[in-house]
Amino acid sequence: MLTLKIITLSSLLILQGCTSLAPQYQRPALPVPQQFSVGQNALVTARGINDSGWHNFFTDPLLKSYISEALQHNPDLRMATLKVAEARSQYKITDADRYPQLNGATDGTYSGPLKGNAATSRQYSAGLDISYDLDFFGRLKNLSEADRQSYFASQQAQRAVHILLVASVTQSYYSQRLAFQQLQVARETLINYQQSYSFVEKQLLTGSTTLLALEQAKGLIATTQAEVAKREGELAQANHALWLVLGRSSALAENNSQSIEHLDEVQLPPRLSSTILLQRPDIAEAEHLMMAADANIGAARAAFFPSISLTGDITGSSTNLSSLFNAASGMWNFIPKIDVPLFNAGRNKANLSLAEVRQQQTIVTYEQRIQTAFKEVADQLSLKDSYRAQLLAQEAYLTSLQVSLQRATALYAHGAVSYIDVLDAERNLFATRQAILDLKYARQINEVNLFTALGGGWVE
Repeated sequence: MLTLKIITLSSLLILQGCTSLAPQYQRPALPVPQQFSVGQNALVTARGINDSGWHNFFTDPLLKSYISEALQHNPDLRMATLKVAEARSQYKITDADRYPQLNGATDGTYSGPLKGNAATSRQYSAGLDISYDLDFFGRLKNLSEADRQSYFASQQAQRAVHILLVASVTQSYYSQRLAFQQLQVARETLINYQQSYSFVEKQLLTGSTTLLALEQAKGLIATTQAEVAKREGELAQANHALWLVLGRSSALAENNSQSIEHLDEVQLPPRLSSTILLQRPDIAEAEHLMMAADANIGAARAAFFPSISLTGDITGSSTNLSSLFNAASGMWNFIPKIDVPLFNAGRNKANLSLAEVRQQQTIVTYEQRIQTAFKEVADQLSLKDSYRAQLLAQEAYLTSLQVSLQRATALYAHGAVSYIDVLDAERNLFATRQAILDLKYARQINEVNLFTALGGGWVE
């Protein structure tokens, strides 16, 4: 008989663990083209980058130290970590309801008259209470699954914060490096203009030039001094932005000559499938939320069916502690209970409708995130070749300007051209040097943005 009871109970446990009224999850089709247009200069060799790929992607040691520091102290990342812990605890709480609950209790009662010599009576009791919901229709199972998927979604949200923080620190750092190098170019140009002024001044003493040329040289010095002051302000602002993202004061030393070129390119195959977007944390988070919504539908459907619970207890009572646990003083109770929903003013139907609407919302959110992600990656890919071509052209133009300035200076020294030709060459050279710095910065930020848009890198 005992064996039959054990077999029956085991069968019930297996049965209630296999039933679920949740819809079978199906990943929606990607609402974007199947492949990205990588461009003519795509690299055939692919370099995989995982969640911690920034260690290999960024080669500047100072930048890497800044990223590590931000990851340790950033409050947004700490909050995301705490939300993961919160979701994990919530899942454990919900999942615990699926299993039998066993509680023990003891008490003692003492009673006697207010008057008289009657002895005080004593009554002791101890027992075990057990309760268990037979989850035949998967309500508890689906509630647990919904919280489990929410926990997974919180992990992806934490990963998204991690990636965005790495990108933010990197952009702030390269903005600071850009401001520093632009200031250096302005200062070097000012020195050159001051030397040109001295040269024109000597020529004026010998009668080889005019006061107009000297005033033109002086004006160029004044405008460049204004440019230096402007770049100094921009460097101070870039320092403040970096301090903010790091949470401390971390100004770079003036003699730090680290360039803005210490960043590898994101290397991609000639054909990049749009399914690569599925590894982005925001899209993975949306997918887990879709799964959680499916589980909530299953729980709402199960509410239409009867719920079966088993409760029982074993208690012993005695006037003496020594005989409390004797079999003669014990009793047992077993109470099976079935609750059948008959009328609740449409509550169950409304709950199911609400769960279905929320599931549709998660699908829309998922599709929107994929479309946004596709645009972000496509935009950055389209800029890669553009920046490369612009930089090559500007560098060739810079070489030509340097030759033009040398020739204009030599011709002016012999009186063959006016000083305005020298001024034009110097102004164009200065502007082009600044433009090249801007392009290098834009190209590197493009790589950082692509690194971020691919979910912290891409894995082949």
